[in-house]
Amino acid sequence: MSRYPFMERVDEYMDTRRGILADTSWTGQYRRYRRMERDLIQLKEENRISTLSPARMTEGDVKEFIIYRKGKKTGYSDVSHDITALEQLLVYCGNVSVRQCLQNNPGLRAPPRPPRLDPLPPEVYPAILEAYRKCDHDDLAMVRAFSLVLMSIACGTRNKELRLADVSDLDTDRWLLTIRHVKGEATYGVVRTVPVPEDVRPAVLNYLYLRNECLSQLNRRSNALFCAFRGETDHLSSNSFRKIKSKVEEAIGFTFELRDCRRTFGQNYLDKGMRVESLSVLMGHNTTKTTETYYCRVPESQAIEEARRLW
Repeated sequence: MSRYPFMERVDEYMDTRRGILADTSWTGQYRRYRRMERDLIQLKEENRISTLSPARMTEGDVKEFIIYRKGKKTGYSDVSHDITALEQLLVYCGNVSVRQCLQNNPGLRAPPRPPRLDPLPPEVYPAILEAYRKCDHDDLAMVRAFSLVLMSIACGTRNKELRLADVSDLDTDRWLLTIRHVKGEATYGVVRTVPVPEDVRPAVLNYLYLRNECLSQLNRRSNALFCAFRGETDHLSSNSFRKIKSKVEEAIGFTFELRDCRRTFGQNYLDKGMRVESLSVLMGHNTTKTTETYYCRVPESQAIEEARRLW
């Protein structure tokens, strides 16, 4: 037997998947198998499994691997993907041990998918816009906070994506934001561009003016769209972003998470009739399944109305 039988069979199997899976999906699954091999080698060295050969793995080996992954506090979704990937490989090798293991040990299955979290209540976004209109437009701290939150909602950005944005990523002529530091950057992530809606532009322009004035007074420069004005003027930390967001919470009397802003972005566009395929592109998802499963879905009332029109 080869010293690395697991990856030898993985290479064979993944060759059959070329052209079937999207390039990003293929790369992601191959990377998963590489990580799984490292875990299996460790289990073999500890004598917890009997073999590294996918064709010879037993129900006991499969069970030990799943228990090991769960013991590392791995998320249920990741464990579920591991189980699916291992089953596909073993079935390719003529081995049904994963299927048998799960049938005989139903408790090993990943727990049910958690419910989709809700977007912000519909009255919150107008309340934020109104609070901005009433705030002191010469107060850099407040204007920055409103600009940050409004862009999070209107552009559907993740915390990291907006936090690491540069001034040059924002085109105020065409009002487009290019998101370069996407989830999975340098691996499966793809740079995307989103429009900046008209109702948030006054706050953004107000912030950019105050930002430049402050940097000029400090005789400093910064490429960061949202930069620190004390000490370093580079990109802010995640914790700083949350603290800035809290100023908006205080102004409207409502507490929320930045992740709620991204879900609100998706649900708002979907409610206004955007095709889920287009929305998925704007949110940076590889498939519409991710968009619908975790972020937003056409409301029942809209589905009923569409059905009435089409019947």
